[in-house]
Amino acid sequence: MNRMMWICTLPGFCWVDATLPAQDPESVPPRSSEPREVEALIDRAEQVLTSKLADISGILSDPNYLSAHPWPRFREIIKQHARGSRVTMVTPQKAGERMRVRIRFVEADGSASAGALVYLYHTNARGDYGPNDANVPPVGSDNNYARLFCYAVTDPAGVIEIQTIRPGGYPQSNTPEHIHLRITTRGGKSYGAEIWFDDGPRVDRKAREEAARNRIVICPVAVDAHGHRFIDAMIRLD
Repeated sequence: MNRMMWICTLPGFCWVDATLPAQDPESVPPRSSEPREVEALIDRAEQVLTSKLADISGILSDPNYLSAHPWPRFREIIKQHARGSRVTMVTPQKAGERMRVRIRFVEADGSASAGALVYLYHTNARGDYGPNDANVPPVGSDNNYARLFCYAVTDPAGVIEIQTIRPGGYPQSNTPEHIHLRITTRGGKSYGAEIWFDDGPRVDRKAREEAARNRIVICPVAVDAHGHRFIDAMIRLD
């Protein structure tokens, strides 16, 4: 199995050597499996995106589309219309502490991994992925119905910047708060990574030992001049 190494340096900044293979992309079920109201929402989202009346941030941050989030066809439409490196993936009303997640991806030779497609998802502030209304089976340890998700494409410097909330830890579990990532480079290579937070209440000595064994990144959390939480990571793909 490929591995992932991590190094944390400045506050809010961490370096990750990501070499975990990503899971296969989720399949898209037939439209007939969608409730009529969900089908209409997904059709509307597709029309809005195709007409360029909004980008995926406009759809993902619109509370009117929340019930469509777990459905694979909606997720595939968001994926197909992912163009930018900066994405807002939560509604203004979403409960939780706001957080900016900035990640720079580089190739093995240190050059920027421009044009890579990044899938990012995590739990809500309560530690839940949300109801699995679409009855989508998880793939491995991934939850393809997570309501808080986005796709982003790295810019020429290999960077994405995501506006989200800080995820909660799973209820009745010792697993630290975390963010899942799947990366597909422009050349078609796939990688996976996971980020924990250095100041997380569950990140104790035992958790750090587990992270070291499994090559999970533990990233410092910093506060910017406006009082907003952020993390800044660099991930090397090889």
